[in-house]
Amino acid sequence: MDVKQRIGTVGELEAVLGTPPEAVMRKQVDALDDGCRRLLRASPVAGFGYRDVDGVPRTVLVGAVRVVSARRIVVPLPEGDPEPGEGGGVSFVFLLPGIGEVLRLNGTAVRAEAGSVTVAVEQIYVHCARAVLRSGLWEPPRPVAISAAGHGRAPGAGPLADPKVAAILAASPFMLVSTWGGAREETQGGARGETRGGARGEERGGDGGGDTSPRGDHPGFARVLDGDTLAIPDRRGNKRADTFRNLLVDDRFSAAVLVPGRLDVLHLSGRAVITRDPELLATMMTGNEQPHAGLLVTVTAAAVRSGAAIEAARLWDRERHLDPDAVPNMMGLAAQHLATNMAGGVQGLLIRWLTRPLQSFPVLTRRLFAMLNRRSMASEGYAGRAGNDQRAGRAVRVAEVIAETAEATSVVLEDEAGEPFDFRPGQFFTLAVEIDGRTVRRPYSASSAPGSSRLTLTVKRVEGGLVSTYINKRMRKGDRIRLLGPSGSFHAAEPSRRLILIAAGSGVTPMMSIIRASVETTRITLLYGNRSEEDIIFAAELAALEKEHEGRFAVRHLLSRADRSWTGLRGRIDAPALRRELTDDDGEFLVCGPAGMLTAVREVLDELGVPEERRHEEVFTPAVSGATGGTAQRMTVEPYGTIQVEAGQTLLDAGLGAGLPMPYSCTVGSCGECRMTLLRGEVTMAEPNCLRPDERDKGDILTCVARPLSEVAMEADYGGSRTWPNRT
Repeated sequence: MDVKQRIGTVGELEAVLGTPPEAVMRKQVDALDDGCRRLLRASPVAGFGYRDVDGVPRTVLVGAVRVVSARRIVVPLPEGDPEPGEGGGVSFVFLLPGIGEVLRLNGTAVRAEAGSVTVAVEQIYVHCARAVLRSGLWEPPRPVAISAAGHGRAPGAGPLADPKVAAILAASPFMLVSTWGGAREETQGGARGETRGGARGEERGGDGGGDTSPRGDHPGFARVLDGDTLAIPDRRGNKRADTFRNLLVDDRFSAAVLVPGRLDVLHLSGRAVITRDPELLATMMTGNEQPHAGLLVTVTAAAVRSGAAIEAARLWDRERHLDPDAVPNMMGLAAQHLATNMAGGVQGLLIRWLTRPLQSFPVLTRRLFAMLNRRSMASEGYAGRAGNDQRAGRAVRVAEVIAETAEATSVVLEDEAGEPFDFRPGQFFTLAVEIDGRTVRRPYSASSAPGSSRLTLTVKRVEGGLVSTYINKRMRKGDRIRLLGPSGSFHAAEPSRRLILIAAGSGVTPMMSIIRASVETTRITLLYGNRSEEDIIFAAELAALEKEHEGRFAVRHLLSRADRSWTGLRGRIDAPALRRELTDDDGEFLVCGPAGMLTAVREVLDELGVPEERRHEEVFTPAVSGATGGTAQRMTVEPYGTIQVEAGQTLLDAGLGAGLPMPYSCTVGSCGECRMTLLRGEVTMAEPNCLRPDERDKGDILTCVARPLSEVAMEADYGGSRTWPNRT
């Protein structure tokens, strides 16, 4: 590998990074005290770095370890992985779900047998929260943009050219990196963790101590340069630089690459060098900060494997996050170790005095470090990190809330960037609304004409409806929400000579958009059914438009529960009423309302001989929720990875929760945006939905209303050979 500005000596390294403060190097101990034991018992998953009997570097994930004594632990080996060589250096990063700090342990493999390895503990210490916080490891997984999801191949041939490998690297914000150097030397007061020697080849042999370090950053921070070369930025930290110091002596490298929410783990191995090439580092900036150095890894092997330890521990289940009060205060424990190791003299007294508050006031300590970490992350360009898919879509502000009837409200939205809303009259948008701490998505038709800087959505409250009730009762001017769309193919052909619109209840919403956009140029007749006069949405505006455009726009109201003062038509929009009102097949027919009304309209339009190309339907009956029982199942989305679908979850909710690049819009089975192809397994789908019989026969499913009955695999094809259609 031709490396520009390669760092090859300790002097060159410290000229870039500086030297680690003594306090950093003296905060570890050489035996497991009570606090360390409690943390090991609380950790469900650890990264384990070792070299097998053939000297091949490996980083794997293991389940909970067993503490035998203050200087011995027993570690379970993943099935199928080779054993570490006895006497070789091994290293661990113990993950604590929901907590930023990790516990690092270095030691020696003393015995391997029966699927486990016994490790002699030599060094253990608390590692700061920077890597976990930068990666957002315990936050709800962030969505991966389809265009950046890694579905293309890396340039050239090599291990990184595999689409599955590229997909994980593009989505991953976190990895565990293992390296090896020389023997750790003991110093007064504990295991110091420094290594003998400096430049390549000095004093440290191939059987030296190992180190596994966490690396966290924005998703896709590890950049694929070609089929076998990976660039990893190194951001500012505590200047310990164990990884770099080891690589100056032994360039063997391995890593386990994780994507929050997913069960698959990418395992890499190869050889690495350190660079400070400014051209390369400039491509990996975060905010205004450029990494001070980077790793260039020649990858010799890359494999995507199921993370059995992740699955068994339910690592990404936020309900299983640790209660900070139930485990030792990590920073207090680090302070205790530092004070123990610097016990003598005036300096020791000063350290004990300074660290006592960190040990004595754990809640205050956590809050203090949380504040400091937030400020640090913001200064580095990591502020405002998004969680889950609530950040998808367009940021809008509620400009006005208008009560149309006692049960229907129009919400006027403004784009926060001042952009106009472009769509076809009749289409709908999906609102992503934050209600009581969770993001809920619902589709609503536009009632305004397109092209304006304001968009109006009109929503009728549904009994028991979470979002419709929220909009009608709790939404206020100034609220900020997110908007997806437009979606749907319910719209008139352009240009149209005559439109016959048939609607019931809130089915008038898309019709109002069509009327407002076309009434100046097109003959329109609206047949509109409601229960009572008080239920007529847009009553005053419809009357005014009919008067203003007499001869071109006409409204025929039908009321099923009209009082005696009503002088108009009575009854429902059923087949007899339609036969009475529709006397010829001239024009385009657009119908929106409940399924029963649509059936009656089809019957009468068939009788009139109206061809299919002049019929457009929008059903306002969402799919009924399917059963919520069952058991958790695995779901694979090719080529992006495997996740777990909890009992009762839809495939879409599980995929979005894991940050998978899944298409969607309405989330209730009405638009078809979430259509994917089922490759294997069995699902149940809520009915009714918009899938046609021929699509079902091909194996297509709607992930927004589908729940797995077995382990399933689906195909995600975002290339030019397939589009995601907008349909009603």
